[in-house]
Amino acid sequence: MTRQTATVDTLSVRIKKVMDQLPKAEKKLGQMILQSPGQMASYSASEIARMAGVSNATMTRLVQRLGYDSFEQMRRLAREGIAWGSPLFLLDRSSEPQEVIDQDPFEAHIKASITNIRTSFESISPIVIEEIGSQLAGARQIRIFGQRNNYFFAAYLRWQLIQFRSDVYLLPASGETLGEYLVGLMPADLFIVFGLRRRQPGLAGLVSTVRQSGAKVVLITDTASEQDIQADWTIKCETSSPIPLDNHTAVMTVCHVLSEKLIRLVGLQGRERLARIEDLHMQLKEF
Repeated sequence: MTRQTATVDTLSVRIKKVMDQLPKAEKKLGQMILQSPGQMASYSASEIARMAGVSNATMTRLVQRLGYDSFEQMRRLAREGIAWGSPLFLLDRSSEPQEVIDQDPFEAHIKASITNIRTSFESISPIVIEEIGSQLAGARQIRIFGQRNNYFFAAYLRWQLIQFRSDVYLLPASGETLGEYLVGLMPADLFIVFGLRRRQPGLAGLVSTVRQSGAKVVLITDTASEQDIQADWTIKCETSSPIPLDNHTAVMTVCHVLSEKLIRLVGLQGRERLARIEDLHMQLKEF
């Protein structure tokens, strides 16, 4: 468990642990914080007390009862929850998703998507994309890894790449261990890791183990995650969103850009592979 998840969990756990023993006013304040803990990062102690309909003294007593030195310490934990990506910490009671929808059903989401793509690619070097493209075309094998939401990005990128080259594998498969995949890695291989928040512990250790084999590592992550993974190439995607769920349009665009580089570099060989696949689709009546 990372320091962020540990401290964020502690905040919620502490409130829940004393909730039944709290006086009425403190319980009301505690319930509001549990419903939307992220707003502590944006509002002062007085503002939160006013929103809960309690006094400033009630806030002071609750902070002390929870064992914190000050409200600022609780505010720091809320900010860590936002950086960690917990939807609960990203949700602001004063700005429910319905308000965004009422303003315009699509505009806020379109704007966020365009901004995320533009911001992401302003910080991605074309040289890095070319280098990764060369690895995609020339690697002996490509292994793509992702957990939780990262698994779906990994699966999507693999689906695109296998149209134009062979030996592209998604891991881990159900019921299989990582060791069974890592044992055969060689310096001629490429390992792509999707590590966007909220990623699971141990990812840095996995990448370190992969690099010990000599294989090259590409990390696709977000701008808010802790940068504790030492990959050969790192691509950071902006995931800001008008709702308390990350917007991953920039991640998907990166997948398309990398696929375009592979298509261009494999040339005729890739087109012939795609043609054979289409012939097999027709032969097997798959569509």
